[in-house]
Amino acid sequence: IYQKLEENGKHLLRAIATYLELPIDYFDKHVHNGNSILRGIHYFPIENPEALPDDAVRAGAHEDINLITLLIGASADGLEVLTRSNEWLPIKAHHTDIVVNVGDMLQRLTNNKLRSTTHRVVNPPVELMKTSRFSVPFFLHPRSDMDLTSLPSTIDAEHPKVYSDMTAGEYLDERLREIGLKK
Repeated sequence: IYQKLEENGKHLLRAIATYLELPIDYFDKHVHNGNSILRGIHYFPIENPEALPDDAVRAGAHEDINLITLLIGASADGLEVLTRSNEWLPIKAHHTDIVVNVGDMLQRLTNNKLRSTTHRVVNPPVELMKTSRFSVPFFLHPRSDMDLTSLPSTIDAEHPKVYSDMTAGEYLDERLREIGLKK
């Protein structure tokens, strides 16, 4: 599964490179032997739903750190993305679908031309709260030495440079410290 998702991710990055008017293979060397992760996530059943606060969710709103995330068939609904109009949109993915999220590293590289996907996982309806939810995201990370300096083509008078220059490894370390996973 890892190899197939990595292969699909590379194809998507080639399409993104084309959109950004970069050489089609721009991302190839950056993701070859990168730090990608395939992760199985188990959202446990909610055994005592009446004790939950009304605003409780299975996973709070967040963005992914990496370039792109590929999500394959979750076992249940619950994934929502935040739209540009600041509304939560449920994502109804079938078991044969792949949902793709832009991550923070791609947002930095494109100076916000491509925005990181804010998403969350909400609780199921009461009648399904005692069931588990499984999800298998593939976080496509570049090599640590990839330069995330915003592309010159994404910077102009209307879109000044937003981010400081750093490598993917430096950015990953910074974010992991921010969320308490690294000292």
